[in-house]
Parts: sequence; C-alpha cells; structure tokens
Amino acid sequence: MPTKPLPRRTLLRGMAGVALSLPFLEAMLPRRASAAVAPQRYVYAFSGSSISCNDADSNLVVPAAAGPLAAGLPQGLKPINDLAIEPFVSLVSGMKIDWADPPNTPPGGRRIGFHASSLCPLTCGVRSDAGGSEAPTGETSEFFASRTLSPDPTYQVITYRVQPAYYRGSNGTGGDRGKISARMNGGTLEQVEPTTSPQVAWASLNFQPTDPAKIAKAKALLARRVSVLDLVGNDTQALLGKLGRADQIRLQRHLDEVRALEQRLQAIHPDGGACMPPADPGVDPPIGGAVAGGDTAGYAANGAWSNEELRATTMIDLIHMALTCDRSRAASIMFTQAQCFMNMNPIYTYPTDLHEMSHGSMGYANAGMGAVADGVAWHVKHWGTLVRKLADTLDVDGNKLIDNTGLVLAFEGGHGFDPEQNQQKSPHSTENMITLVAGRAGGLNATGGKHLVMTNRHPVEVVNTVLHAVGVPGNLGEVSGEMPELRA
Repeated sequence: MPTKPLPRRTLLRGMAGVALSLPFLEAMLPRRASAAVAPQRYVYAFSGSSISCNDADSNLVVPAAAGPLAAGLPQGLKPINDLAIEPFVSLVSGMKIDWADPPNTPPGGRRIGFHASSLCPLTCGVRSDAGGSEAPTGETSEFFASRTLSPDPTYQVITYRVQPAYYRGSNGTGGDRGKISARMNGGTLEQVEPTTSPQVAWASLNFQPTDPAKIAKAKALLARRVSVLDLVGNDTQALLGKLGRADQIRLQRHLDEVRALEQRLQAIHPDGGACMPPADPGVDPPIGGAVAGGDTAGYAANGAWSNEELRATTMIDLIHMALTCDRSRAASIMFTQAQCFMNMNPIYTYPTDLHEMSHGSMGYANAGMGAVADGVAWHVKHWGTLVRKLADTLDVDGNKLIDNTGLVLAFEGGHGFDPEQNQQKSPHSTENMITLVAGRAGGLNATGGKHLVMTNRHPVEVVNTVLHAVGVPGNLGEVSGEMPELRA
C-alpha cells in the first residue's frame, strides 16, 4: 500500500514534456478523440433493370415475408449474404410510382410509356417532363444533399456512370437515359453529364495535396505518432512499485485502454479517416460496339461490353476513398442505363443483354427469372461492396464510415401491371418496386437490416428518409413522405 494518498492531479511524466493522467482523472487522449466530429455522407445508386420477367413472380429477388434480413436471401440479394452486410442493409418492397400521360401526370409520377419514364421521378421526385425528355426535371438527391453536407465548393459531388455507351443504334455515350443528375445553378436547372471514364474520375479527385502548409501538417502529425505509453514508461514503473495490488490492476487496465485507443488512432490518416489514395487505374477499357437485339452471336462474341465489371470495381473504390479522404460527401453512381443493353455474357454466360433477360426464355440455360435475378445480383454485389468497405473503414470519430453514411440503390422497374401493353404481370411496371438502403447514419438500420413491405408508397419516400438521417432538411421534389421504420 502507498505510504500516503497520491495527489488527485498526479501525472505520469516522460520525455519531451509528455504527461499522462491517472485513471481516476479524465484521460487526455480519449477526450481528444471524442472531440472529432465525422461528416455525414450520402450515396445514391441506380440500376437500369426490373426485378422480374414476363408472367413470372419476383420471388428470386424479393423475400416472401417481411422481417429481419438474414441468411438465405433470394438469388438476387445473395451478395448481401456473401458480403455479410445484413446488419447494415434494409430492403423496402411493394412501392409504386403512379402514371398518367401529360398533362395529367401526378406529382412524382411518370408517363405511361415505360422505358426511362421512371428514371426522372426516382432520381428527383418530380413528375416526368411533358415534352418527352427522359432527363431529371428537378434537382437530384446527391446535389440536394450536397448543399447541406458539403456547402464548400471545394468538395466534389461525384456523378459516375459505369455503362459508358448505349450499345444500340449509333452506340452513343450520352443521351437522357444515361443521366441521373441535375443541379440548380443560379435558379436554373442544369443537367449534369456523368463521368464514365475511371481514369478521368481518378484524376478529378486530386488525392495528392498541393498546399505546402497541408503537406507540412500531415508530415508533422505522422512524425508525432509515437506511443505516449512508451514516453512515460520509466515513470509508470516507478509508480507501480508504490501501489497496492488493487491499484496496480486498476492502473494497468487504464494503460491497456489507452494503448487500445492509440492503436485505433494509428489507423486514422491525418487527412481524415483511413485515407489511402488509390493508385492510377490506368487506361480505360475500350468501349464495346453496338449489338442488334436478338443477335446471339454478337453477344457471344462479347459485343456491347466495355468491361463494366472492372469499371464498376474501380468506381466503387474511388467513391470509397473519396468519402474516406473527405474529398466528397455526396455521390451518385448509375451502374447501368435505363433499358440497359449491356451484354451479360461476360458476367454470367448469358448471350443477351440485361433488358432482354426480363422478357422471358431466351433459349439458354437458367433463362427467365433466374437470369433476371442474376442481373439484379450484379448490381447488388457492387453496391454491397461499397457498403462492406465503409463498414470496414475507421472514421475520424473512431467509429466506422458506415455509421455516418446513408446509401440508396434504386431499380428502374418493379413487377405488376403495365398500362402501356395492358399486361398484368410485366417487368414494364412501376408497381411492386424495391429500394435497398444501407448505413447507420441518423438511426438507419438501428436494430439491424430488415425487409419492409410498404404497399403503394413512393420510392422517393425512402430517399427522403435517408436524406433526413444524414441531416438534410426538406423533401426531394414533389414527394413529401418518409419511412421512419427505416430508422427504428
């Protein structure tokens, strides 16, 4: 036992003036760590696919019952299981975008003609353009979010598209079906062309600092990363010899906690988060040529393919590091264009495109609904990889990036009635639509991932909920509802 009580302000002192408080005082390092405030982040993703095929049910994509997401998800959602991200992801199904041709199109609704008509209300919450344009008619969610999350113009709002070309006709690389982004510029709505080149996307993020003051600060912070416990080592040993057994155990527990905190802090880059700028992705894969509908030989020869697998992987890596390094706080990524004609042969050996798979048997193995589910799963895999990366990355507040991020994955079509063809079971429908939600910001998925059936609710209500969770006020476009169940 010590011969006299230690003063309450006793400190362990070491080299270079370093001091460490004892456990019955407020520890210095945990105090500093808790003061760090992590930014909130938002990511919107779009898939140009429906979730069923003609005269089939969507059972290979949508679970049969509502409830917690768990092992054994259907084929289209299996990547969620493979990536072990069930605690961070929820599925909302049963939703609907109402339809009528202009001038009777309802708020947040679409024209009767299906293809690309749901793209506008899905991305901006505003009814389709009366003049026939398929581009967003209002500010889209990533720009809407950026005004709150990153008002400083030095932050980039990311707008990527993985599928670089249309793959039909003249095989253009632009067009309204390839746009999901629009921003307000001086009171005028401005369409934003997405970045389709991984090389341009990488270069635009400018990961290397150029400000000499910032470079010097980063080097100084790295140089100071020597353990405070090592610096006060001699003083610690001297104090331990003066303490009784109970106090020795208590002090050792305190030192262990400080060491654990130091290890967490060591993982944090001075530039914010576990920032490790990605390497130059090199020359972009070549853009594939057009293939006519039904040309099995053209698909078998891998036309209509620009190595979207590599492009998606690279762009997801770039978004992950842009969020981690605080180069961006709001992003969108369009994996595939509306009415997507991207070749599925290089991915799943189906000699056809993503769109044609939704129209039933095409004369190859696992045709029909199984092929559609695989097409959905490809999008879920890449989106889910971003979720996994965010869940594995330390943020500046000591939590994980997933705790401060909200993510959405929307799909062009659902399953149900098609007013254009008067068909009851059609992928050309905006009934029974689904949206995936990930992240933990603002209470999202607070009790783990779940499947919610929200019959006839608008998909943008999901977007509103995620925006509110990351601290963005207001509602998107003409849709005012939200789904608090996602934050329960």
